[in-house]
Amino acid sequence: MQFATSEPLTFGLELELEVVDPATGLLSTSSMALWEQLQAAPYGQHFALEATQATIELNSSVHGDADAMREEAQARVQQLQDVAWGQGQAVCGGGTHVAQFWNERVITPSERAYKLDDRFGFLPKRFSTYGMHVHVGMPDAETALRVANVLQAHTPLFIALAAASPFLQHGDSGFAACRPLEPLVYPHGGPMPYLLDWPHFESLVQEFFDTGIAESLKDIYWDVRPKPEFGTVEVRVFDTPLSVAKAVNLAAFTRAIAGLVLNGKLDVPHRRRHVTEGKVSRFLACRDGLQARLFDPVSGRWLVARDWALALCAQIAEQQPTPMDRQALEALAAGIAGEEDHVRMRQLWRSLSPAGRLPEGSAPDGETLAAYSAALCDLLVGAP
Repeated sequence: MQFATSEPLTFGLELELEVVDPATGLLSTSSMALWEQLQAAPYGQHFALEATQATIELNSSVHGDADAMREEAQARVQQLQDVAWGQGQAVCGGGTHVAQFWNERVITPSERAYKLDDRFGFLPKRFSTYGMHVHVGMPDAETALRVANVLQAHTPLFIALAAASPFLQHGDSGFAACRPLEPLVYPHGGPMPYLLDWPHFESLVQEFFDTGIAESLKDIYWDVRPKPEFGTVEVRVFDTPLSVAKAVNLAAFTRAIAGLVLNGKLDVPHRRRHVTEGKVSRFLACRDGLQARLFDPVSGRWLVARDWALALCAQIAEQQPTPMDRQALEALAAGIAGEEDHVRMRQLWRSLSPAGRLPEGSAPDGETLAAYSAALCDLLVGAP
């Protein structure tokens, strides 16, 4: 398995966005129609289909700074919104839809989607959730593994920072981010094992291939994974944020941490230890967001997620592994003390619900759901 060299610390992002019917606020099955129109327009190559027809994905170009990434991502999302409105549809962020039920999802007519349907039954439909993936360029395979191990150790913090999936199946999940729990049901999902070297990585991947449960690296749903064909490390645990600006800020934070690793300023000192702490931290991050107490394997301490994030922001500001992203990183740090996306979503629902209550398990009022979805659509290209 050959690793394609990339320019170190270049980066890109993938955003999975909800396709909704603005009249009802429900998920729509219109992604194929949107995608087909986008393919006939400039920049159509930046949009992709997912396994079910309630999702459309934006794939950014490769960038060297966050300002350029933000400019492109906002322009492409605006393009997508314009096409959607022209077809009587809309798109928004957030990690889950409040009225997502797997049996209502429609498989996309593609070879890959049909394979997933055959292999996993209802699970791909249940996994109609919405995440952000960040790719960071690496110079070689061994460096990629070193960075991947450190990024995996920070995934509970990434989950907490992006938490935007409090609702599911007409109810409040009780979690800040219920979406990152979904990959755990797959035998090849969840935390990436600590990788000793490239042969170790190849042997682990081959084990999955030998079982028939996976055919390529794309079929392995680890939280973090090397992407040899791109020459990157990919972080996959983020909920899709409510705004494009926050998505770019989180991407900049991810590559800044990778930059600290490349500069020898950040490492996991106790290799292959703290597996239990990592699993517990992942769960607590999903449940409590930035209020969670998480285990930092670098310092060996349990920290409030917000404090851990701010400490890393201070380290990044001092050591400047990616000085070109200063504005995005400062915006992220400022936002850590503000309102989290999952909190904003709950407050928004309460403000729109006639009873002032969160979803309680029965079908929500239609006007509330439509107004709630419209508000999320408005946030997508707004401020973080």
